[in-house]
Amino acid sequence: MFTSIATIISTIAVTAAALPSSAITAQESRPFAEWPATNFIEGCSPGGCVAAFNISAPAGYITAAPAFNVACHPIYIQQGWLNCDVVGEPGPNPTSHVQSMWTEASQRELIKISVAHVWTDGRGQRTNATGSVEVVPGTVGFDVPVTLITAVL
Repeated sequence: MFTSIATIISTIAVTAAALPSSAITAQESRPFAEWPATNFIEGCSPGGCVAAFNISAPAGYITAAPAFNVACHPIYIQQGWLNCDVVGEPGPNPTSHVQSMWTEASQRELIKISVAHVWTDGRGQRTNATGSVEVVPGTVGFDVPVTLITAVL
């Protein structure tokens, strides 16, 4: 019995030691932050569905995060990440970008929108903050809760 427990503990320790130490992930049921989305519209045609909305966040919404202010245009039929367009000044940031995606929601009558903010800091650490929300059609504004943060050193 003792040998079995020792073997299990050794296996867990070896597995944990083998994991890459340069990747850090945090996931919360309570959001790290919330990004306000405004001017949300959506529509469908025989070719698919498209949405449009503006979303922004101030610098430091989580530690070291740069600010962003973008217009996003996810396409439902594509169901992949699409780059959002920078709105206003100072213009595109070469070390930061925002993407959005429209995927199947938990209920047919809902729209699931996901947003990812990815940036690289001065040390070369790449961070990805991601959140998703489900809204009813006709919703004009909503908050996207940031529930997943991944950093690669």
